[in-house]
Amino acid sequence: MKIAITGANGFLGSYLVKECLSQEIEVYALIRKGANTSLLPPSDNKLTIVNIDYGKHLEEQFSSIKKSFGQLDFFLHNAGLTVSLNNQEYYDVNVGVTQSISSALKESDLLKDQGLFVYTSSYAANGPSKINKPVSHYGRSKLSAERTIIDSFDNYLIARPTAIYGAGDQAFLPLFKSAKIGIYPVSNAKQRMSMIHAKDLASMIVSDMQTTKGIIHYSDGNTYYHNDFIDIFKKVFETKVRSFPLPIWLAKTSMALSDIWHKLLNKRPGITLEKFDEISQHWDLHTTSLTHSSVKPNISLTEGFSDALSYYKKNHLI
Repeated sequence: MKIAITGANGFLGSYLVKECLSQEIEVYALIRKGANTSLLPPSDNKLTIVNIDYGKHLEEQFSSIKKSFGQLDFFLHNAGLTVSLNNQEYYDVNVGVTQSISSALKESDLLKDQGLFVYTSSYAANGPSKINKPVSHYGRSKLSAERTIIDSFDNYLIARPTAIYGAGDQAFLPLFKSAKIGIYPVSNAKQRMSMIHAKDLASMIVSDMQTTKGIIHYSDGNTYYHNDFIDIFKKVFETKVRSFPLPIWLAKTSMALSDIWHKLLNKRPGITLEKFDEISQHWDLHTTSLTHSSVKPNISLTEGFSDALSYYKKNHLI
């Protein structure tokens, strides 16, 4: 079997590549020229890196891939934008690139007639618990991208994961740094959260794509509260970690000032005010009637946090 993966050099993308290789699937990693490939596995005879430019003649690039390697059984679109201060950028990247890829796949005939288009979406496309609609431009852009795929392909798997963590992740790094010095900021102690380790998620998606179609949601099946995170940080750091009450108004004010500062510097922040508003909701969607993967995860939150901490230490990030 053959698969092409966009965003293959990223955090989740690298796990997807490794999982496919472990199942003897030939992987064509579609990567922008000059991109960092440090998360990808060492040289493997089933892994081929292909430079891609999503802004130029994509159909010709896909035709070239077909000519060189043949048709694909799977096309996994994992590249996307998660944080931006420019709301239009979400739609340009998450929707626009998806539309370009869908069109180019049709024109190039790169994907087999019965081949499967796999898309890494997000719980955000559904929206938080009991709201059931996106509450951010990110979520709305992912939902719009999903609709493009549904309209374009008969065979598709849309994967909607909850918060993803693990070795290689950068999003949770500030929380780890804070916990290391014994502080854990909390704005809503009763917030309900869900998580999924990237290795588990990759394993679940690759298993599902060989048997399942439609929209599938992914989490480890547990509901977490901030106190659960604090208890785990105490274990992995082997130190005291105390809850630090952070009024919601102060947190939002800090985020708003951060947005202004990053705009002035023309830099992309790790989190925006809108993203903070989104992730501060309840995300225990695994308790709802939504369709979830039948593949069981294996990594506990304690094991996953230990794994992430080892990575941060090894790479001198913490």
